[in-house]
Order: sequence, then structure tokens, then C-alpha cells
Amino acid sequence: MSDDIYRGEFRERVLSGRPRSILEVGAGNGTFLRTVKGDVGRLTALDPSAEHVAQLQLEGFEAVEGSAERLPFPDGEFDVVVFSYTPHHVTDWAEALHEALRVSRNGVEILDVWYDDTIADQRTSHAFDRWMKTIHRRDGMVHNDTMPPGAMLAPVLAWRDVTYDYVCRRFATAVNVDETMQHCRELLAKVQNDATLTREYEDLIAAGRRDGMTEEGAIMVTIEKRH
Repeated sequence: MSDDIYRGEFRERVLSGRPRSILEVGAGNGTFLRTVKGDVGRLTALDPSAEHVAQLQLEGFEAVEGSAERLPFPDGEFDVVVFSYTPHHVTDWAEALHEALRVSRNGVEILDVWYDDTIADQRTSHAFDRWMKTIHRRDGMVHNDTMPPGAMLAPVLAWRDVTYDYVCRRFATAVNVDETMQHCRELLAKVQNDATLTREYEDLIAAGRRDGMTEEGAIMVTIEKRH
């Protein structure tokens, strides 16, 4: 699966700097932290879910309940701060990134979903993603649109004391449009077949039939502090 490849590449990207301590913001169920367990001396998780925090603590991780926009740690507490498929779940990305840089000694590593909107089948997949997130937000989930590199880096572009680089990766793996249709019909049922969302769904299906759909890619960003 392409997701496994992206995660593997991100793991190597994070470990290339030989960090001795990592904070993962929005750790969820600990998928990323497990990939680096044994390679890093101190691994700390922060997540807004008390359930996730409790489970990670049971697994032996240092885990804290909290918000990405207000990290409960002193300046420079960790070598690296990591966001693994988290930015599109953050309410205020600029504040979260500033906080991550505040508590990191060396910098921040980011992995998130990315779509290549210059390609028709990716534009269709991205449009479906936006449509589904509209329904998720109605349920109270923080589920924002994915960010291109410029938007992700916008909070620090004017800073003179950081450097950055990024890579956008994509495998042209086809998505089954019929399976996507079924999933979308299930989502529509949850919102009582809302008329506006139904019309948008029909337009999206037509685009999917015409242009096809492919899996999302990934963006990996490194922001380093100058010392």
C-alpha cells in the first residue's frame, strides 16, 4: 500500500537527524510512535483524546492530553516535534506550528495528505475528499482541507531563523469509483440525504466516471531551526 511507503519514508526522514527525544502532536493511537520505538530514547505523545492518551500510557509511552495550539511543555523540551497526518485535523495551524517550533530544539517534521490538482483524476479525488469532510464537520470533527506546500509553510515563510524543505510524493494508484459511491451513499444517509450534498455527490460521481480517481499522495516537510 502507498500509505505504508509514505509512512516508511517519513520515518527515515525523522530519524535521519538522530533525535534523542520526539514529541508527536496528535498522536492518535500511536501508529507513528510505534515505528520509532527503540530508535529514540524519549518518545512523548500529545493528543486531545483522553482515551488515546490512556491507551498509549498503557503501552508504556509518555502521553499527555492537550491541544496542538497550546503545548504544555517548556521551550526547547524536545529535539524534534512531529505531526503525522495531523495538520488537517488542527483548528489553528499557524498557532500549532509556532508552538511546535517553540518546544523543539532542532525543528519540526510533518507528514500529511496531498493531492496533485494539476491532474484530472487527482482533482476528482480531492473534490470527493472535501465533500466527505463537509459531512464529518457536521458531526463536530475538525477535518479541514489538505494544504499545499505554500499554505503549510505560510506561518514561517517570513522567519529568518528557520530553513525548510519538502517533498510531494504520489503513486498513481487507481481508486474504485463504485466503492467510493457506496461509501458516499452511506455518508449521505447520515445527513438524511441533504439535497445540496446529494446534488454535489451526483456531480462528483459524473466526474469520477469521466476522469477516474487515484489515491491521495503525501507531503513531507522538514522545518529546521538555525543555531
